[in-house]
Amino acid sequence: MPKQEPPGTGTETDPGPTWLRKSIAPKLRLAAKESRAFFEEELSKSGATFAAWTILATLKLEGPMIQRSLAQYLSIEGPTLSRHLETMERRGLVVRTRDGADRRAAVVALTDEGLSRYEEIESVALRSQERMLEGLSDADIVQLGELLERIRSNVKAD
Repeated sequence: MPKQEPPGTGTETDPGPTWLRKSIAPKLRLAAKESRAFFEEELSKSGATFAAWTILATLKLEGPMIQRSLAQYLSIEGPTLSRHLETMERRGLVVRTRDGADRRAAVVALTDEGLSRYEEIESVALRSQERMLEGLSDADIVQLGELLERIRSNVKAD
């Protein structure tokens, strides 16, 4: 009598979840989770948080933004962003001002201190990215970015 394999092991008689071993979704989740944990640990060595870094980097890249737009850009909830901004305002990194046209809309901008802090931790971000992409060629990195954008586009809600 032939040896029985446990169920779900992907034998000829039981295909099991072999598709799962080839599935990209778990790999994307793990890569994102482990990369973020690594990046957060590196940032913490400089006294920064992931949230503060993404806010500083977005404002540096995009310029002053309405708070609601900043939340959408970062894909976080408004109340979550508000808590981060309150902390960053107390530290003098950002300033929120009310827009004259819409008094409910707060425009968020970097302060000189925020710009200085951005410049301090930019090198940490660059070193971290280099480590995450170690062993990949420039062409690999371009292709990876394009593939990730295509996946996002495929699953983005209309």
